[in-house]
Amino acid sequence: MKKLLFLVLAACMIGGCSGTKAEKSDQGAGSAKDGISGEAVNGGSKPEAGGASGKGPDETDSENGKDAETAQRDNESGSKPYLDTTQLQNTYGFADNTGKYILSYENTENADLNKAIGKNGQVLSVKFVKKQARGSQDDGRQTANNFHQVPGLLFEVEGGKAQPNETYYLVSGDAFNVESLLKVKEVAAEGADDGLKRNIEETKAQKIEKIWKIADIEPEQAVYLVQFKKQGRKVTASLVLVQGDRIAAKDFTADYDPISTWRVDDGGEVVPEMFSFLFAASSREGTVLAVAWAGAEGENEHIYKQQGTELVDLNLSSGRYMVP
Repeated sequence: MKKLLFLVLAACMIGGCSGTKAEKSDQGAGSAKDGISGEAVNGGSKPEAGGASGKGPDETDSENGKDAETAQRDNESGSKPYLDTTQLQNTYGFADNTGKYILSYENTENADLNKAIGKNGQVLSVKFVKKQARGSQDDGRQTANNFHQVPGLLFEVEGGKAQPNETYYLVSGDAFNVESLLKVKEVAAEGADDGLKRNIEETKAQKIEKIWKIADIEPEQAVYLVQFKKQGRKVTASLVLVQGDRIAAKDFTADYDPISTWRVDDGGEVVPEMFSFLFAASSREGTVLAVAWAGAEGENEHIYKQQGTELVDLNLSSGRYMVP
């Protein structure tokens, strides 16, 4: 009798264990099919259940699903770093010849600034020193050689060095989320693939005369400079932000002049060397670009925000008069 009871209990235990194994296998298969695969989360091939990771199917799928859910919640809740463009101000500056100081030349009130953003998103820490009065020998130029004569707010660079005579955008770290900055690499590559050119021409209803890629922006964005063919007396140049098949453009339309069309002595043309970028950043509405446009007499700064198929000017502009 005891022997028979032992055999029955043993059979139940074996059956229970087999049932548990089968249940886990079904759950694992269901997670891999209905949830987020390893390929989607990790960028690699889809892992097999109980593969090289040493984890069972339940454990692997649970972790992958958690990562995907966290990323989705971050995007929906806004925890992804974004730039709040409503906090931006007209606070441009330029560096002296030593790179130790930056002068905010149009802003004469807001001393509560502690960061300076320079070419391609270089971030420097700064501290306010004093309000600088106009010097008696001011020649009206916003240049390093006239630095100590220009009125404005003087800031000292801490723990780094500014590029002499370069333009900077000064911000408060509390209002400007520096984590929203995107990597910018300036290039000057003439031409574009036929698909992109057709897309631009169809969107703008104009034919392209010349086109250059002037910047790569991570992740997977680029900025092109386009000069369209003349239409009567009018001619348009555009900065075009490209994201896959999507484009957003800022148009500059002017009366054609073989000497000075958009800028003094530009020869009626735009070229990549005219343009540089203070920064690119992510906002909730799209990419934000801070652009410097150099000319024979100086440099103009603008900040544009992506909005549908347009780059909208935020009216945070400045001009540095720099002619020798």
